[in-house]
Amino acid sequence: MLKRISIKQIGKYTILLLIVFLFYLFPEKQNYTLEKVSKEIKTNYHDIFLIDKNGYVSKTNIQITSTKTEELIEELIEGLIIEGKYQDKVPNGFSPLLPSNTKLLDSKIEGDILILNFSKELLETKAEMEEKIIESIIYTMTSIDNIDGIKIQIEGNNLNKLPKSGKLLSDVLTRNFGINKIYNIIDLKDVTKVTIYYLNKTNNNESYYIPVTKYINSKDDKIKIIIDELTSKISYESNLMSYLNYNAKLLDYSFNEDVLDLNFNEFLFDNSENRKVLEEVIYSISYSIMDNYEVSKINFFVNNQEI
Repeated sequence: MLKRISIKQIGKYTILLLIVFLFYLFPEKQNYTLEKVSKEIKTNYHDIFLIDKNGYVSKTNIQITSTKTEELIEELIEGLIIEGKYQDKVPNGFSPLLPSNTKLLDSKIEGDILILNFSKELLETKAEMEEKIIESIIYTMTSIDNIDGIKIQIEGNNLNKLPKSGKLLSDVLTRNFGINKIYNIIDLKDVTKVTIYYLNKTNNNESYYIPVTKYINSKDDKIKIIIDELTSKISYESNLMSYLNYNAKLLDYSFNEDVLDLNFNEFLFDNSENRKVLEEVIYSISYSIMDNYEVSKINFFVNNQEI
């Protein structure tokens, strides 16, 4: 009798130990929220402007490790150099523009101006690539917080002229320099310069943005030009796309200091039933406006109702 009870107790404890062991092997299922994952896996990306397969200087991003502005400048410049040490981080379908062996000799920040001193190899390129290199540097560096302008030096001397193309450069270069320039002008009257962000797709079907500075004859406000261009059925460049419905109309807009309100008709929606606006539409409009106006926030409305 006593022996039988002992065997039962041993069996009971054995089963309990087995259950505990199984819990150890298969811990309780965890629910991972976006916030929890982002805390555990910290991956930082930064804008960088590289050339795509069609020859456009394009907005993409690169993984970075820098936490200080000075380190970030050096890391981004390395990402812009052909066969630079961060070549493996360059997204598929894009290429750096700065000639190989280019060195950033030093850099310093004065207020909101970044001074970059390069080695002479920066200018060892074809005439048609000189301007694209400058565009790539300007747009990449001004994507850093609190940097609005660039001064470029070659081994300590200010770069005021591109040696092969002969293009004159301002002492301080800003995004006003333009990018991927297209000239659609008939005469020299009422010439407006406006930068518009279009879309394209990589071979992996991922969207990226191409800023294009257009020179056109128009008396319209730049906001109206941006929306008209993005809704146009006709694209003179087959590689430039827009997902904004050609029936979308900007009904009115208003500025409140650095905040801009845009009021559209219902064709801003991709789907009128779920009243959703495509992410690509929001970004194309927002990037375009922020390159042409000093605004920090854009609010979107449809028939005066905020979305």
